[in-house]
Amino acid sequence: MVFFSCDKCAESLKKSKVDAHAMRCRCESVSCVDCSVSFWGDDYKQHTSCISEAERYEKTVYKGPKKNETKGRKLTPQESWMEIIN
Repeated sequence: MVFFSCDKCAESLKKSKVDAHAMRCRCESVSCVDCSVSFWGDDYKQHTSCISEAERYEKTVYKGPKKNETKGRKLTPQESWMEIIN
């Protein structure tokens, strides 16, 4: 679940409570607690996920998901081209 912090009064809010709080507090932006990105207006509604707890708190040992999860199948020409340019 994504939590936000009001940039005006620093209150922590669940995503479902941001609209009600914005009307009461008259804040212009909220920040995601996990990734610290500020969202203006109702931009926060598109923010559904960000970094995981493991990625945030275990930075030195976090391995992350594998880049190429093909599970034993051959890459399509499009997938191999995307690997080259990325």
